[in-house]
Amino acid sequence: MNHRSRPAPRLSAALAVLALGATACTAGAGAGPGQSQGKTPGPLIPPAQALQKLDSLLAETTSGVQPALRYWDAWPQATVRYSKGLDEHSLGYAAASRERHVMTKVAPGKYDALLAAVRDTWQAKGYRIDTGPANLKGLFATTADGYGVSVTIHPAGNIDIGATVSPVPVPDGRDLFGTPTPDPVMANGNPDVLPKYDDPYWSI
Repeated sequence: MNHRSRPAPRLSAALAVLALGATACTAGAGAGPGQSQGKTPGPLIPPAQALQKLDSLLAETTSGVQPALRYWDAWPQATVRYSKGLDEHSLGYAAASRERHVMTKVAPGKYDALLAAVRDTWQAKGYRIDTGPANLKGLFATTADGYGVSVTIHPAGNIDIGATVSPVPVPDGRDLFGTPTPDPVMANGNPDVLPKYDDPYWSI
């Protein structure tokens, strides 16, 4: 399998929903009467530990998918969380997220088999599963710790697997996870996210 990385310039729609949902679950678990909106929803997770958890969530999500898929992992991101309303301000923490881009061609007739394999894995781990937004084909789930995972199948046939962990420190001008590596790109300069590898099971 290919494990290349890239710095993603922005979250996909699915991962943005995932980040918001995971943060809300974590905040809800840690908030109580009288707590201010500006407090963090629990102890900040060190970046190295957050990255380890992101990779673990991605690996768990694909562990039940057989035959195994080829993919590359985007560079992790930290997105600062802000309060809602007129007095918008940083809540003092960020959400860490990472996307895994599937490069194996999955035929539309195998989409349900792929999602079923992921659903079975999540259910075995006790994740709370949701189908997510109506305009997206895929699955979303929240772990017992309030972290988020997702599988999104886009209209063009590209498939993204996402994970979100919160709260992590707010970036102070440096990347929390080190020095980003360049994006894999296609000949036209666009991110190389369209599946290209045939598989005797998934691609037919």
